[in-house]
Amino acid sequence: MRINTKLLKPRYLATLFFSMSVAVSIAQVGINTTTPDGVLDLNSDEEKYNGGVNKYGLVLPRVALIKNDISSPVVDPSTGTPGSLPIGTVVYNTATTNYGSNSVYPGIYMWDGIDWINEFPKKDAEIFKQTPPLTALRTVTSGSYQNIPNLANRTFTPEYSGTYKVELSMNWGGGIIQNLGTGTDVAVQSGIFKFEFNSDPDKLIPMHTWSARHGSGTNYYDIWEQTTIVIYKELVAGTSYPFSLSFDQTNSDGFTNNGNSGDGMGWLGGDIPCTVEFVYLD
Repeated sequence: MRINTKLLKPRYLATLFFSMSVAVSIAQVGINTTTPDGVLDLNSDEEKYNGGVNKYGLVLPRVALIKNDISSPVVDPSTGTPGSLPIGTVVYNTATTNYGSNSVYPGIYMWDGIDWINEFPKKDAEIFKQTPPLTALRTVTSGSYQNIPNLANRTFTPEYSGTYKVELSMNWGGGIIQNLGTGTDVAVQSGIFKFEFNSDPDKLIPMHTWSARHGSGTNYYDIWEQTTIVIYKELVAGTSYPFSLSFDQTNSDGFTNNGNSGDGMGWLGGDIPCTVEFVYLD
């Protein structure tokens, strides 16, 4: 839009320029810049501060939050109460609290209308996988536990103190059943996984798998079963926690050599390896 300033008296001209200036300042605000690139543009001018040596950052309001589902002590600036805190409010929390999943720790938080959302959550996870030989680990009915390769006598050291989810994933398939020569036969093979962690009581996980045989012909074996167990542990940062995962195959009646040797032995991690995974719960 073009304006003929010759038609305006000086006092009206000044009023017009002032109004346009206010409109521009409302639309965009620049600190240490005359050409803001957004509604608010903060610039730390090197030449202005200490001869260009230092740069400066934005310091957010620092508050001590209580829980992530309580807006106070931050309040709505229009009402002075925490009940209607504007969505998108951002603060830097200085407190560390212990309320389980509602706990907070130092960092930047944004209010979404219901909870304070940690914009930079702590993350710590490590997975340990079975490393079988060229074929899967064969299981025997020997009356003692077999260590699972790469999952025995290991240690995990958490980066943070707090609750960790420990997920055990166990995969096992049965061996070949005896040749009875007639009909179709089905047999179940059983075993127990044992998870040892630190000085805690052992965690025992029973497991079963099935095999079949059609007469003296086709064998159906290593029909693997997968079981997942989740355990929660309170761990301390920097502490090394020993753990082991092992397996004991129980007596296998109906399987070749009672499952103790040869084709009657089962398979651990045949298609999918057994794993132990630690994940920090924020």
